Amino acid sequence: MKLGLIGYPLGHSWSPNIHAFFLKEDCYRLYELKEEDLPSFFASTDLDGFNVTIPYKQTVMQYLDEIDPLAKAIGAVNTVVHKDGKYYGYNTDYQGFMEMLAGNGIDVKEKHAAVLGSGGVSKAITAGLRQLGCTYEVVSRHPENEEISYDELYADEKNYSVLVNATPVGMTPNEDASPVDLSKFTNLYAVVDAIANPLCTDLCFEAKTRGIRTCGGFEMLVRQALVADRWFTGHDMDETQVMPCMNHLLEEKRNIVLIGMPTSGKSTIAQSLAKTLNRPLIEMDAELERQLGTSIAECFEKHGETYFRDLESNLAKSIPANGSVVSCGGGIIKRKENMRYLSRNSIIFWIDRDIELLYGSEDRPLSRSKEDMMKLYDERKDLYAAYSDVRIENNGTLKEAEDKILQVLEHGRAV
Repeated sequence: MKLGLIGYPLGHSWSPNIHAFFLKEDCYRLYELKEEDLPSFFASTDLDGFNVTIPYKQTVMQYLDEIDPLAKAIGAVNTVVHKDGKYYGYNTDYQGFMEMLAGNGIDVKEKHAAVLGSGGVSKAITAGLRQLGCTYEVVSRHPENEEISYDELYADEKNYSVLVNATPVGMTPNEDASPVDLSKFTNLYAVVDAIANPLCTDLCFEAKTRGIRTCGGFEMLVRQALVADRWFTGHDMDETQVMPCMNHLLEEKRNIVLIGMPTSGKSTIAQSLAKTLNRPLIEMDAELERQLGTSIAECFEKHGETYFRDLESNLAKSIPANGSVVSCGGGIIKRKENMRYLSRNSIIFWIDRDIELLYGSEDRPLSRSKEDMMKLYDERKDLYAAYSDVRIENNGTLKEAEDKILQVLEHGRAV
């Protein structure tokens, strides 16, 4: 079987890995096409089927011989089967979106949503919202018909409790972008982003820090792929494979980041986790001392804290999404941008140890005494809570704390 994905640009797509997992064969390729390439592609391709992504989910419909009634009603196609010289179109984003909401416990019934963007994925999402009993408005930079503008959205922000991003704003490689300013919203219950890469967009990161429920598009991508493979193969696909597929991909791509106070056990737990899981280990403080050629304490004395924090931020931004275990310095949370960088493709664990079990050390410039440590904890605890995905209490043995982390990872849901 020969399958693929068409769109432009494609960038860093998860799709080949997802379909290889479900189909147990390496048969899925990426085809980055410009719009003028579409006629020749449909005239000559030998693919048995393909998925369609931005910006062609509506454009491809003109080339199809038959369109499934659901896809026709939605007005967008993201899955095409090529059989006996004919093209058959389907929409699997619809089911993927609804299953993602259910899997993350986001209930939109009788709520009012703002859906950002009016393209193909937006049409599937709005169809899903209707099915789930959620009213909505579609928001567009160039509103037509019943769509509203972003200015109108902000002016009426109190009426929206759900925000769904169906635009590519914030997608890799342009992660330093967000489609809206969340500081202008006062009544949001949930923020959902259809973007799968990065795992946590800046929009979702900002929502998380404000205590708003979030989920990103990675799970939607995996779930819709399973439905697409049903159409490609003509066979039923085992839904119980969704979580194992997510686990498999997250093992390769998602970093495990540990934050917390000095002497909370981060470094020792990180070393053990990296060994247990056979993953790369990055100890940020050790790496910074290597770059400096001196200790952090000496760096503070010679250059000041700002100089060190600048280096720390540069390192946080440069860490690749390759499944590493990352142990952070206690002050990593002092700059919001550090945690934004780290959160994009990571799960963040706060290693929280009782203040009475923490201790000062002469080699730590900000926590040399017990009194320093207590002051720092009071200053930082709310930041650790805001930036972490999971809090791990570490008042027993380090092995017990590591086992708690492993249990969370085994559950497998992207955060």
